[in-house]
Amino acid sequence: TQQLVKNTLLTSQRTIFRKIKELIVALKIERRYSKDEILNFYLNQIPYGGSAYGIEAAAESFFGKHAKDLTILESAYLVSLPKAPSYYSPYGKHTKELDNRAQFALKRMKDLGFLSDNEYEGAKNQKVKFAPARSQGIIAPHFVIEVRDELNKKFGEDAVATNGFKVTTTLNADLQQKTEEVVDKYAEGNEKNFNAKNEGVVAVDPKTGDILAMVGSRDYFDTEREGNFNIATTHRQPGSAFKPFVYATAFKKGYTPETALFDLPTEFNPLCTSAGEPTAGVDKDKCYHPQNFDNKFRGPVTLREALAQSLNVPSVKTLYLAGLENSLATARDFGITSLNDPDRYGLTLVLGGGEVSLLEMV
Repeated sequence: TQQLVKNTLLTSQRTIFRKIKELIVALKIERRYSKDEILNFYLNQIPYGGSAYGIEAAAESFFGKHAKDLTILESAYLVSLPKAPSYYSPYGKHTKELDNRAQFALKRMKDLGFLSDNEYEGAKNQKVKFAPARSQGIIAPHFVIEVRDELNKKFGEDAVATNGFKVTTTLNADLQQKTEEVVDKYAEGNEKNFNAKNEGVVAVDPKTGDILAMVGSRDYFDTEREGNFNIATTHRQPGSAFKPFVYATAFKKGYTPETALFDLPTEFNPLCTSAGEPTAGVDKDKCYHPQNFDNKFRGPVTLREALAQSLNVPSVKTLYLAGLENSLATARDFGITSLNDPDRYGLTLVLGGGEVSLLEMV
């Protein structure tokens, strides 16, 4: 009842006087209407995300049907949204959390006797299909959602939704459009030639770090390909793009571009033989003898040559000399915040064995 009063009859001011008014109005409503009537008012007034206010608008926006035609599972999804409509949006990046919340709602309905065991099992094992997101007027949806998430963290969803903020961002709309066109142009070829289902792009101003363009997938509105999933902020292995951090650490320790290392077949686990075979009691998977991209070895090479040619074996040796913890410290100094499990990466770190986001790398 108080939520109804707060959302529909009073302002969102946080004062003692407003709270007292809320209590008085809530008591008056409780005396006049039944709980079912109050719930009906509430469901028909509250925001469900975007421009959908009220359960009928939400049913039409998210499922393209009237509220009376919703399935049990669809209903569970819609009642999961009002707590944080932006965060739980089915078109945002927290769809797994929305799934969990809907399943929680179903379980509570069963526990409280609103669903039979058969109804619960049937609904639990169904899949929902949301209507395509409405694209009119939305520029750079992945970027916009990131900005909105930051605002929600800072000010709260209620304030962001109702206080009429004017938000100025760093987005360059022309560059964003060109970036989306490039992704679209090459997406089909990348999938055909490299089995790459999706693409992400981040462009920043190198002088300021301002994000000028962000594409999180080949088509945000293509739900079949999880278009609303933002690849640019997701942790993935960066491959050889991580090597410069390790070489920079080696230079900090006094090694130079002319320092020579041997690019030769090398086994890095002392519990395995030089031929890469495990000794007694050692799992073969624990042996580590990386190859170069062309399966060739070049003998003595300088660090300059090793980095220029992106050679793997000398790079692992460079990490050994630079030190794992020191290399991670260098990465942190550059703004990489996600590498927090050094025991898991080991010497594979220099070859991209730790997961970082594209946004952090750029």
